[in-house]
Amino acid sequence: MNDRPISRRALLHHAGGITFLALTGSGQVAFAADDPRGASPGKPLPLFQVLPYLQPGPNGSVLRDGEESIVVCWQTNRVAADFALTFGEKGKPHGAPLLPERIEHFKVDGTDGKDFYRYAVTLRGMALETAYEYRITLNGGRLAEGFFTTRKKPGRKARFVVFGDNSFGDISDRHIAYQCYLQKPDFVVNTGDTVYDNGLINEFTRLFLPVHNADVAHPRVGAPILRSVLFYTVLGNHDTVKDNAKSVSCADFSAEPDAGGYYVCLHLPENGPAAPAFPMPLEGNEAQVALFRKNAGSRFPRTANYSFDYADAHFLCLDSNTYVDPTDPELQAWIDRDLAGSRAAWKIAVWHHPSFNMGRQHYANQHMRVLSPLLEKHGVSLVFSGHEHVYQRTRPLRFAPRDTARAKDITTGNRLVPGDFTVDRGYDGLKNTVANGIIYVVSGAGGKYLYDADQNEAPQNWTHAEDDHVEYGARFLSDRHSLTVIDMDSRRLTLRQIDEWGAEVDRFVLTKR
Repeated sequence: MNDRPISRRALLHHAGGITFLALTGSGQVAFAADDPRGASPGKPLPLFQVLPYLQPGPNGSVLRDGEESIVVCWQTNRVAADFALTFGEKGKPHGAPLLPERIEHFKVDGTDGKDFYRYAVTLRGMALETAYEYRITLNGGRLAEGFFTTRKKPGRKARFVVFGDNSFGDISDRHIAYQCYLQKPDFVVNTGDTVYDNGLINEFTRLFLPVHNADVAHPRVGAPILRSVLFYTVLGNHDTVKDNAKSVSCADFSAEPDAGGYYVCLHLPENGPAAPAFPMPLEGNEAQVALFRKNAGSRFPRTANYSFDYADAHFLCLDSNTYVDPTDPELQAWIDRDLAGSRAAWKIAVWHHPSFNMGRQHYANQHMRVLSPLLEKHGVSLVFSGHEHVYQRTRPLRFAPRDTARAKDITTGNRLVPGDFTVDRGYDGLKNTVANGIIYVVSGAGGKYLYDADQNEAPQNWTHAEDDHVEYGARFLSDRHSLTVIDMDSRRLTLRQIDEWGAEVDRFVLTKR
């Protein structure tokens, strides 16, 4: 592992990103404009708590040129400022200034919530596969400049990285962010539990955004990923605060006034159900709940379930928390329409709780198994999950549930779904690369402490009596943190598992028939 920091010039060359024109302050960072108009006499400059970063925004599908959009976000202390943003194709004139949406977050009586402003600007009307640059101004003076490239069209090669269960403040978080950066991904997919322990806004602010939007790339610091690369994630159990009196995960705004960071800090596609039957329950202080709803806007609860396209892949992203009933007819109908409407070469699903899990920690959380027949119907090739703090993958398999009663029970951790397995034992991912069934991958070793040391590379410990000891496991690594790297084109997909020091620890290939 190279411990030397990457230079700013190399960083910007490889990762795109943001150039800040002046830098002062300690802890919180204040940015001064390069023009005296940036500051007004007697008017303080805001302190940046979160540097500008990119988000996918509301459009999930690969649209026609001229219909792509991206959101630029940042956060300051509660000092009002006249920000504006301009953008245009790289090297060409910018368009008219855009004024950001300013979201005011503050404590209500009897709480210890934080005071700050969040800003978001949606950049619209862009072409695909095109480099753009943007400029943020403050009171008319230039403050920051950044650039990025929009999504690739079908027929183009693409690389993406997958990991989850990551940001909780340890050095392993930074190692994974740094290794992710070194892979130069086109985009990143997170399998949930993006932050620990309660999905709070201040956890995103302290533990996730600084590490994945660091100003240098270094294994002890993190890397500038979010300033130039789109990052998609799904809801995990640690995106909620606690279980309520009915033993259902919820966001309790009396216990944690800044709960619901997933919906406030992230701007994900809004093409899922506008009113899902089983949204994250909001409980506690009514005034703080009302403030959360105002700040989250249409993103709550719509971005719990969504889909997006990139190059030759279509991704289905779902909420799998304890309050969700995956047997719900409306949810299944939306999934059916979404997958049926895609002609992508690869269809990939993502959710937090693994359907097929060789580990012990969360084995009973298998309610999402009930979706297997629906995924098989539409030719899904891969399912990515987290929750287990390990890396594991199955052989290609098909599954027919026999009893879905416990999958409906949203008030218990025992959500076993017995059924019949058909396992493709001929597929090896090297010589035989055409799979008969879906490969389920757990990429949950993104930073949080690891599980099940005795199961590492020990197939005799991978089966469960509740599954009739069916040997559906292919790999199980629990002795190191790691991330998943996927290279794909329209005919071939190669998955490599890379550990926190950069070593390849697994590889397999999928090809189309």
